[in-house]
Amino acid sequence: MIPELLEEIRTCKMSSFTENDPVKKKLKIESDLYDAFHELFLKNNPSFFDAVEKFKDEITALGAYEIGSCNAADPDNGYCFTEALCTLKPTRHKLAFANIFLDAFVMLKKFITKKEIPTDDGKRVVLERLVKFLLNTEIQEALSQTRRCRDETDLTVLLAGHVFSQLAASPHFTMDDRKTNQPKVCPCRKDHGKIIYGNTSIGNLDVWHGCLDLIMEGADVVIYTLDGESETYRDLDSTEDMKPTHFDMTDNSAGSSLVQVAAETIVFSFYHRQIHPDHKNSLMPCIGVSPGGLVFYFYDCVHDVLLGSTHFPLTASAPFQLSFTAVIAAWLVLNHKHLCNGLSLIDLDAFPKAKFLSVAKNKIDVYRNELRRGQVGIRHANQVSLDPVSFVNSKFIVSSRVEELL
Repeated sequence: MIPELLEEIRTCKMSSFTENDPVKKKLKIESDLYDAFHELFLKNNPSFFDAVEKFKDEITALGAYEIGSCNAADPDNGYCFTEALCTLKPTRHKLAFANIFLDAFVMLKKFITKKEIPTDDGKRVVLERLVKFLLNTEIQEALSQTRRCRDETDLTVLLAGHVFSQLAASPHFTMDDRKTNQPKVCPCRKDHGKIIYGNTSIGNLDVWHGCLDLIMEGADVVIYTLDGESETYRDLDSTEDMKPTHFDMTDNSAGSSLVQVAAETIVFSFYHRQIHPDHKNSLMPCIGVSPGGLVFYFYDCVHDVLLGSTHFPLTASAPFQLSFTAVIAAWLVLNHKHLCNGLSLIDLDAFPKAKFLSVAKNKIDVYRNELRRGQVGIRHANQVSLDPVSFVNSKFIVSSRVEELL
């Protein structure tokens, strides 16, 4: 029933031109979709209730970070993201994930417990995206391949086709066209539409800059592929300790995965504020992906707050089972334009600042006014030639005795 229902929904817009009353047909299909969620999905997956509740718990909390040593405003050079230095210092403050998505959880709880459909068009669209994804077991099954992806581009393409574009109200994305490996189809070998490669550079050569692995266009979400290594973590949806391929959450060195996530999040927040100065919410997200799961970072360039999540395993256990906690988190972040209430529930006077505005004060005007996207270029500031022939504005010394001799 569910695959046929989803196919009917997918083709609804194409067939509606010939229907006598396309509005009624669409409402009927939506009603059938929501009925399937309540009568089939929730009955077979009671753990979904627990996954929703986890977002008020400390296990999914967002930590607040302060920035220590940093090369974001080096007076002599601008650094690309791969050379970013940004020491992240954990503060004593942790924030419930649901605090920044309160309206979303109000909507979700009403839908689950009372079958209430939001009247707001934007919220209704994003809710439908979540429900369709949860019912579509075929699109989920390919995610069992994520732990076997050893190529970063294949992993990013797989998640873009099977998670990000499925959950986001704006499903279009652009991949970094500098990648050596540019697959034309998803690793699952099924056609999910054309994979678009393009210039994803952002920033300014005088400050942090570089190319993003993937940008969710319209959704305004940056995706970064994290380096992998073996590390044990606790599964958020079970009590078992898992040991998949995973990135190091303790590495603060220049160019490390989490430092790059933080740098890209900060730059993207400033850029978004520059082109959308009227938006009330200035908290912008970045999703870090690894074969084992997802991590979420947020930066608010107005209030100077940097937040980061724990690692969300994408699969709960073996045999393959999708983690509803990770799915909900990804859905919230990918639709933050519709669902995020920012830091409105937080006492900002008592909440720790990232202090980026202080460490980057010498070039803060560049971050606020001179960032751009596309054709930014890359400056490798540390690549200084030690060949004397290449010295710039050099002073050549030769003694008179050498001149006389030779």
